[in-house]
Amino acid sequence: MEGLNKDGGINFERKRNFSVKEKEPEMFSRKAPDEEPEEEIIEEPVVLLDPISAARQARLEAKLKTAKTINYSGFAVNGTSVITLLFGMNAIISDPNTLSLLNSINDMFGLDIDFELILSNIEAFKMQLIGLFVSVQTMLMGYKDTCQKMKDRDTESFMEVINQEMDKM
Repeated sequence: MEGLNKDGGINFERKRNFSVKEKEPEMFSRKAPDEEPEEEIIEEPVVLLDPISAARQARLEAKLKTAKTINYSGFAVNGTSVITLLFGMNAIISDPNTLSLLNSINDMFGLDIDFELILSNIEAFKMQLIGLFVSVQTMLMGYKDTCQKMKDRDTESFMEVINQEMDKM
């Protein structure tokens, strides 16, 4: 083995390979050919928008940007709510010290709030609340997609896009 020492390690004494390379065949050569073929320049037609259409596209782009922002914000809020309900609230509700703390708040301020009923209602409706968050997020995603279709179809009518999508079904 040319590149290894006797003990099997890498030989750093030979830093370069000075052996003569075989000439590469012309079709595999890495050298640039003498004559370069001329590239055809394809001119794409420039589509000039009238001012009305350009203004409509600007409004649709602004509406789409707003819809995307709402969608991302909703995802953050709904995702955080689901995680809180699944993990955070479950840990708080199942802790026996929580109920005693809430009852001591009742005694301190002279309130008559039934925290046991509130906690049991949260536990009972936890899955429905998670379903509500998922449904709201699905509606926000649908709104963003509809705004994208409005921009693509160059129309400002929300109902026209909805009707076209219903016709496809």
